[in-house]
Amino acid sequence: MKGTILQPTYLPWIGYFEMIASSDIYIAFDSAQFTKKTFDHRNKIKTANGVVYLSLPVQKASQKTRTCDIKISYDQGNPLEKHWKTIKLAYKKAPYFEKYKPLFEKFYSQKYVLLRDLNVGMIKLICNILGIKTKIILSSDLNLNDQGMGKTERVINLCKKAQITHLYDAQGAEEFLDKSLFKKDGILIDFQKFEHPEYPQLWGEFIPYLSVIDLIFNQGDKSFSIIRSGIRNSKIYGK
Repeated sequence: MKGTILQPTYLPWIGYFEMIASSDIYIAFDSAQFTKKTFDHRNKIKTANGVVYLSLPVQKASQKTRTCDIKISYDQGNPLEKHWKTIKLAYKKAPYFEKYKPLFEKFYSQKYVLLRDLNVGMIKLICNILGIKTKIILSSDLNLNDQGMGKTERVINLCKKAQITHLYDAQGAEEFLDKSLFKKDGILIDFQKFEHPEYPQLWGEFIPYLSVIDLIFNQGDKSFSIIRSGIRNSKIYGK
């Protein structure tokens, strides 16, 4: 079974959904350590004034706190209401905004306690919009018992728990994973090769690596085929 293991980020970019769509199972790696000022709790959209980051404030937590235990902070008001207002202003003139507006409006009207629940909920919503049927599970539900393991050993342990025999990982992971250990355990592994496609966008010259909602509001039903057009062949290790 082919699977991908990704930390559940906020409003992910389009390549994130290519990885989910290309897998039989997606494990939201919510038992990983949370890191502030990363895509764990922020992402970017394009507005009339250029790129804007949407950042979710979180409550103070120790440095080793897992993502699944991080809580959203409402000390300065409701950040979801603020984000939705910014998104509406940025995309109200986009060709497909009105089509998808009710789905996102409903999502942003809810109040989430855990950052993980918000991120995974948004990922599921976007998968539904794109027609992606991949099974989604949380790593925190798998009773991993991986304390003291190295990075590669933790990933292999997770693959075994989820019965993944072919891991599809992010391109950057190749730098720190020991591919020989995967081969030893009989697990195939390849790393995403994705060339970001261009598409018609509001507000001037094309900007890549935005949240996937930029693609959805601008291209609607064509979004999934545009995502798939970025796939490039990658080498499979362990055969």
